[in-house]
Amino acid sequence: MVGHREAIALVGVILRASEAARLRCLRTGARDVHAWAAGTVADLPRPEGARRLLYRIEEPGFRVEGAVVTRAAAAWFEADGSAWCEGGEG
Repeated sequence: MVGHREAIALVGVILRASEAARLRCLRTGARDVHAWAAGTVADLPRPEGARRLLYRIEEPGFRVEGAVVTRAAAAWFEADGSAWCEGGEG
């Protein structure tokens, strides 16, 4: 981590989630950081057609419309906690 922002846009996004850590969190009830996004910071407004990007501890992986995604052309992480992406791939 190189800084903190309330909202950020990234391009060339890689989405990672540790399955072992996710299962450990479910088993113990303890929370930890086990899912993250990496990419290049960009100054891009979120387009109208961006799709909601979700991560829920109850199921493995990041998801867009129910499908697991591991990459995205661009992603927006908003101050309200929502995340959006364009070009999500499995």
